[in-house]
Amino acid sequence: THTQAERKVIESKRELLLKEISRANSMDAHILKDRLAKLDSEKPRPYGTLQAIREVYRESGISGFWKGLIPTLIMVCNPSIQFMIYETLSKRLKSKRSGKRFPKKNITAMEVFLIGAIAKLGATLVTYPLLVVKSRLQAKQEIGRNAASRYTGTLDAILKMIRYEGLHGFYKGMGTKIVQSVLAASVLFMVKEELVKFVVLLVARSRTLLLTRSDKR
Repeated sequence: THTQAERKVIESKRELLLKEISRANSMDAHILKDRLAKLDSEKPRPYGTLQAIREVYRESGISGFWKGLIPTLIMVCNPSIQFMIYETLSKRLKSKRSGKRFPKKNITAMEVFLIGAIAKLGATLVTYPLLVVKSRLQAKQEIGRNAASRYTGTLDAILKMIRYEGLHGFYKGMGTKIVQSVLAASVLFMVKEELVKFVVLLVARSRTLLLTRSDKR
């Protein structure tokens, strides 16, 4: 973060002063120690929303606030892909159980968990490269950085990543993302399906109870 960067700058200045003190004479060392004491009293400036807005505007102008917009808009399709895969696999599994061997078409909680994991994995594999491109575009780009890590837009970022990093560059860090998102999606689908089953069962029993009472009257 910005505060951590300022803290690193202060630490590097402190190390430099300590080296100068070790090589200086007694009089110069006294002056350098005073500077060191003043440096130690400095604290990184608080970095809030207004500071972030000023920095983005100073670095990239108005367009800086929309960096990574195109990949973000395309990534909206992630849930659509996920639910498409989930519904397709669920329907195929239920259709295979439509025969006499499987009188109940409902799929188990563990099957829902696995189907949800496959669905989220498929959606992540398709859209993760766009997430990497968006992160690269939105990262702070300093003037002195290597040209390979400075991007003017979405297409420029994609071409430079292919040129300097290859296709595997689009999937850096995907392992952690898969563990987090796939597990969360699997649990979500499983809980949702079990809740639906519970509500359907509850409604059916309530109707049966109401019909029984009405017949007795």
